[in-house]
Amino acid sequence: MKFLGISGTLKLDSLNSMLLYNAFELLNREHQWEVVSVANIPIFEQTDEETDSVQKLRTKVNESDVVVISTPEHNHSYSASLKNAIDWLSVPLDKNPFRWKVVATMSATTGSLGGPRAQEHLWVVLKSLGAILVPGPEVFLVNADKKFIKGKLTDEIAKKFIAELLNNSIILANAIKCGLNQKS
Repeated sequence: MKFLGISGTLKLDSLNSMLLYNAFELLNREHQWEVVSVANIPIFEQTDEETDSVQKLRTKVNESDVVVISTPEHNHSYSASLKNAIDWLSVPLDKNPFRWKVVATMSATTGSLGGPRAQEHLWVVLKSLGAILVPGPEVFLVNADKKFIKGKLTDEIAKKFIAELLNNSIILANAIKCGLNQKS
């Protein structure tokens, strides 16, 4: 199984990026994974041609079995940088890599509340693009700045929820592969 983590922030050392790295370290070694940033994606303008950075991200999403997106919550929604990247990937519609793609979401915040509204808005957009969303468990790492030591997640309850979310992603991706292979 090939996982792609998309960090929905411009900071390369963000809590959301650390959350993705720690999540993927919970996977068995048989699975491949990579974490990418949306920092090098230009501002979306539908009249512009796709840049190399957008093409690379599109290819990575296409080649993955599961996409895991971790986003901060900005003004009760997900980040503008993540919205920008998704807008680029969504056009043209026939190249949309999210159609039939298994996608899981999570978030990390320094506050005691944050993430649910961001993920809710993200789900609306991803569903409109045909993504198959992993129904849970929901992963909201609050007070995240206190839950990492030298980049390692210390919250055992969070690790349990993350492992379950990733396992559910694998189950869903395998089910979709089987179903799509039967229709071919």
